Amino acid sequence: MPNYQENIVPAQNQNRADIFIYGEGRPRVLFVGNSITKHAPKPDIGWTRDCGMAASCLENDYVHIFGREYTKKHPGASYGILQAANFERGFADFDIEGRYRDAIEWAPDVVIMFFGANVSHEYDAAEAPEVRFGDRYEALRNALGRGGARFYHAEGFYLRPKLTEERRAVCDKYGDVWIGMGGINDLPEAHGQFNHPGDLGMRLIAERMLEYVD
Repeated sequence: MPNYQENIVPAQNQNRADIFIYGEGRPRVLFVGNSITKHAPKPDIGWTRDCGMAASCLENDYVHIFGREYTKKHPGASYGILQAANFERGFADFDIEGRYRDAIEWAPDVVIMFFGANVSHEYDAAEAPEVRFGDRYEALRNALGRGGARFYHAEGFYLRPKLTEERRAVCDKYGDVWIGMGGINDLPEAHGQFNHPGDLGMRLIAERMLEYVD
């Protein structure tokens, strides 16, 4: 039986930039994610699309499903994607202010934090890590929130209890909104190519987020 909780996609070179902006209207919604949010074509691993992995097309990834529905309520909304895979891999000394300056200056109104899978599994077993992921996650949250953004923290698609605990603590500390992914991240049918969410998983993720995001 496949291990649906194994992220088998390399975290390197998922996109050619860190920040992608679509429009300048308000509210500005920023998705902070990894390959599930956006992955450029990488034929050497068998991935040929440019969208959230592993949707069948751009229109079926969770960002675009969310955007279609959210824009019905907020016709002027614009959207951004911040690639967090490199942050996940090197969070301890990642240059948040430098690498993510454009996202910080964009001053989003809504930020959806949905990542963590590319953090080394060695971290899960470390009893006293020199640098806590939760502390750096909090630093990223605060940098992106200087414009007064509302924050939503979505549980990961892969089950990483230690990361979930640290992320949940940051969410609770600031009175942000937590979006659980139970019933999705543990549903085999939601997993598609590369163990990433297929079209069903993407739709369920978008629908779950829309239940919470104003």
